[in-house]
Amino acid sequence: MALSMRKRSLLVWGIVLIVVWAAITIPVTLVYSSDPLERVGMVIALQIFIGILALLGVIFLIVGISGEIRSKSFNRRDWALADALHESLGELWHEPSELAYRVAEGDATISNARLVEIERHFDSQTEGAINGTMSHQLRMFGTSFSSSYGSARATGPRTASMSSSSAGVFSGSIRGLSQVNLNVSTTTRNNLMGDALFAVFEAAGPAGHRDTYRVISMSQPGVVGWLRELIGFAANQVGGPRTHAGGTVLSWSDNLTNRFAPGDISYVTDRLKALQSRPAEERETVTVFGSASGRNAVIATALSIGGTQQLSMMPSRFPELFGRALAIGVANGEQRLAGRPAVQQSITG
Repeated sequence: MALSMRKRSLLVWGIVLIVVWAAITIPVTLVYSSDPLERVGMVIALQIFIGILALLGVIFLIVGISGEIRSKSFNRRDWALADALHESLGELWHEPSELAYRVAEGDATISNARLVEIERHFDSQTEGAINGTMSHQLRMFGTSFSSSYGSARATGPRTASMSSSSAGVFSGSIRGLSQVNLNVSTTTRNNLMGDALFAVFEAAGPAGHRDTYRVISMSQPGVVGWLRELIGFAANQVGGPRTHAGGTVLSWSDNLTNRFAPGDISYVTDRLKALQSRPAEERETVTVFGSASGRNAVIATALSIGGTQQLSMMPSRFPELFGRALAIGVANGEQRLAGRPAVQQSITG
């Protein structure tokens, strides 16, 4: 982006035009007369004819110099922001991944829930091809010209000459229509490692002791795609791949995604399936932590079966952590440009 702000061609043309103007004006003025008044008059007269060169040269020169100044200023700020973002995102990457799954104030919690129903939904990929109709048209045109000249000499004093010429123009066009049957061929493949969770639990709630809750979770590839889109959107806010700052944010996409992406979604689904196969009295209770999404519907952040370790489902706190890291990076970049020390803040709050 900084390179696009440069106007090197205008800068060069401005210098060239001014040099040409000076190369004409100065020698002609000096040779014309030794009288200063006559020289001034000659200069004024010349400007009627070549003054436009000087005017365009000055304009091009001003635009070119302005572009260089803007480019260097933007590049300096871009590098400072990129370095600061690299440091802040590096600090975020070193934070424990559990921070993205911690329960925050206002989150929904379902305690001592008993499993009623569970389904798993696999990600599907559809591939297809559509064949259509193609219309094509070809046109041609051209000209031809020929001439000839000759002379013939007889045995006597007489000679004869002859000449001829011809010219012609030709044109033509070809049109065609290729008929192709419209067919669609699709292949659907299920990602057997990309299952999403849909479950119904029974626990105490607003409707009484046996209220129902719907618990859902995205698939692991779905969460990874969500993380990448979030990081990509943030990178575009600082210029995207056209800037050092945007490129720095994008370069952290894989590391941050691998660091904070959930790894327990399929395992949770397997555990709940096994839980469902047991008699009701032998099923352990489940505790669900997540974000409310409608009446008695929860997007699971973490889940614990039988009071054991929490299993990660959705990094709901990642946008908060990521946004804070970006804010610290931007603030530190501005501080460095101003010659002040960096802001010392914790990403975790």
